[in-house]
Amino acid sequence: MAEADPELAARLVVQSLPAAAATLPAGLAYRIELEELGTWRVRSLGDRAEVTEVPSGAELDGDDFAISTDPRTLARLAAGANPLAALIRGRLKLSGKRRRALALRALDQGAGPRELARLGLPVDPDLLFRSLAYAIDPEWARGYRFKVAYELIGDRGGGWHVEVDDGQVRSGRGLGDQPDAIVRMRMEDWLGLLAGEITPSDSIRLGKTEIEGRIPPVTLLGRWIDRADGRDGPELEREARQRAIQARRAGTWGSRANGAGPDQGDPAEAPRPRRGGLLSYQELYALWERQNWRAHELDFSVDREHWLATPAEAQAHTAFSLGSFYVGEERVTADLAPFVLAAPTGEVEAFLSTQLVDEMRHAVFFDRWMAEVMGLEAEEMRDRLKKLEESVLTLEPWHFLFDESLRGVANRIKERPDDLELFVEGIVTYHMVTEGVLAMPGQRVIIQYTDEHGLYPGFNQGFRLVERDEHRHIAFGVRFLKDVCDERQEMKEVVLRTLTTLLPHAAEVFVPPEADDPSDFVSYGHHSSQIYGFAYQALKRRMAAIGIEIPPPEDLMPGPVDFGGLAERRGLAGESSTA
Repeated sequence: MAEADPELAARLVVQSLPAAAATLPAGLAYRIELEELGTWRVRSLGDRAEVTEVPSGAELDGDDFAISTDPRTLARLAAGANPLAALIRGRLKLSGKRRRALALRALDQGAGPRELARLGLPVDPDLLFRSLAYAIDPEWARGYRFKVAYELIGDRGGGWHVEVDDGQVRSGRGLGDQPDAIVRMRMEDWLGLLAGEITPSDSIRLGKTEIEGRIPPVTLLGRWIDRADGRDGPELEREARQRAIQARRAGTWGSRANGAGPDQGDPAEAPRPRRGGLLSYQELYALWERQNWRAHELDFSVDREHWLATPAEAQAHTAFSLGSFYVGEERVTADLAPFVLAAPTGEVEAFLSTQLVDEMRHAVFFDRWMAEVMGLEAEEMRDRLKKLEESVLTLEPWHFLFDESLRGVANRIKERPDDLELFVEGIVTYHMVTEGVLAMPGQRVIIQYTDEHGLYPGFNQGFRLVERDEHRHIAFGVRFLKDVCDERQEMKEVVLRTLTTLLPHAAEVFVPPEADDPSDFVSYGHHSSQIYGFAYQALKRRMAAIGIEIPPPEDLMPGPVDFGGLAERRGLAGESSTA
């Protein structure tokens, strides 16, 4: 930077002086004059330094000494060049008490924007973003091509972009043309992030940082910025460990892509009622045969690189979200077996048998991702499941749903396989609550999030296939409950009793572990009211197809509802000058 843009480099040095000169003897005062840029007075106050711009050429007026040089020389000196050569060539001049200038050896060479922000001192974002082109090692950027724009909202904010082109890094003012991602923050939140008051992961989770577009380039750039600042060492070590596990695990379950089906028969998803009503059990079975897919064929090669680039804190959030589905898929596989044995008709048994296969395929899909991408160290599937359940799934609502409610009713069905009322309670618990109300919204927001941000494409493809299967399962549940309730009206009371008993507490599985209030949180860019509203509306449409009117949302959901759907996110775009 000293050679390519000496003015930018010199201004960065001057900007850092309030923090860098804090280590000088208290009371030391000196001036620094830069050709064509200006003159500044620096006075050490002990815990920081006071830096003020003064007229060039003025008398020392009590200052200990003065330094006069040009921007390029100052930048070279800041990079570690010997000042003696500059003095001999006349590029560096000293006046006043020259011996006092020796105190400058105590300048904090590591002081920079982060330290300024921690001290609550001004930081010019323009200097920082434009300097990224020089801070990032071209070797790190080899093989990558993307453009990331940054927009800071508020006083002294603006827009900048960083473009990476196979080893070349360029940065400049403005958002640039067609960036792969736009990162938006309020100016005060950016300063808090710079000061270390909040981590990048928490800033995104809490809605202080908003990303429009692909996340992987933003993550990589953030890692490179940390690396340039000497802060990426632990993440590099973590990445190396996980890369070794990924390499060892490649090819689990015989892995080496299918999909795309039409109407799943789920009344909550159909744009309009199907002609002839709900799909029959035989039609649902045929749909299963047409829509079979292979978990071992999904390609996770890009996912592995995305995971390795993701910092450990963000990985922990992902492990919770996806781990909940992983353990849940294995759990519902085991708990479905009593339903197959207790099926009241051959047609119901046939469909439930296909669902049992689906659920295990879903578990294998997740296990492949946990083993090959996340690099869980346990060697066996059950050990990986146990490790995740012990370390991640510590929330009581999850255990209430899967251990007490679903496993409890499955065990009772095993003991009383001819009890139709109990079987109805089980179908409501399994197909309507666990799959229909709780799994589907979670699947939708994660699929939407990974799709919009270009994140984990192999997982996104597989999870879409899982979601398609779940619609078929839910469609079966609606078909079965309608048939039973049409024949025996008293079964509607069983359905309603099960819903009202389970949902108010079970719906808290949506709440992330760091949230304090189940009625007010943000998950994957969506407010809790949007998630609860989506879940409630889907349940209402399915129950209407059965002929049941459900209680109002305040009786079933743990918080307020917003029926606007999941397409709209709440964020900073409305405050943006480019929105």
